[in-house]
Amino acid sequence: MTAAENAAIPDLDQLFSDLAHPNPYIQTQAFTAMAQHWQQEAMPRLIALLDQPDVSLRRASVRGLGAFGEVAMQPIADCFRSSEDGTVRASCVKAYAQLASNYPGLPFSAPAMEVLQAGLADPSPVVAVASVMALGQVGEQAVSLLLEVSRGDNPAQAVAAVNALAEINDPSVEEGFDALLALEDLDDYVRETLASAVLRVKDLKARQPA
Repeated sequence: MTAAENAAIPDLDQLFSDLAHPNPYIQTQAFTAMAQHWQQEAMPRLIALLDQPDVSLRRASVRGLGAFGEVAMQPIADCFRSSEDGTVRASCVKAYAQLASNYPGLPFSAPAMEVLQAGLADPSPVVAVASVMALGQVGEQAVSLLLEVSRGDNPAQAVAAVNALAEINDPSVEEGFDALLALEDLDDYVRETLASAVLRVKDLKARQPA
């Protein structure tokens, strides 16, 4: 690398200062530069920010981790497993959602999927609901797990799972919804949500190119 190229690399401490800036555009520039130039050095610092009391900084860190792609999966999983703080665990799950949104179709590792599955049973309802949302972002890889949640005994989670499934373009979703509708003991609120979701799935299917 030439001296000119070295000089063009932004300073990491300055990037973390920019991450705390109230302007989302400046935040985005900061974590994009981190992912491009400082992956190894920036990752643990971003993970450490997940327990910050400053909500805006914590959210910026979540967005930042989502820019790192596959290399962020294991550090996020390690952070989730080691934390007794529900807020930190929720931030880890939200980072996975951000990662899935930024990298559509990226296969999630086994440890990452295990974290999201564990999150569904987390004692913190924020973590549990965030896990459903993250699985919805993961997409096809998470269909079977989301269908399992839809059949569960937690109506709030089941409704969230049904709504997440309705946004996933996969043939098994429609089949799973048909099986759910056939259940006689399905919660009324879940059934109502499911009926609406079935229409959304059919509409999504109709809009697909032939």
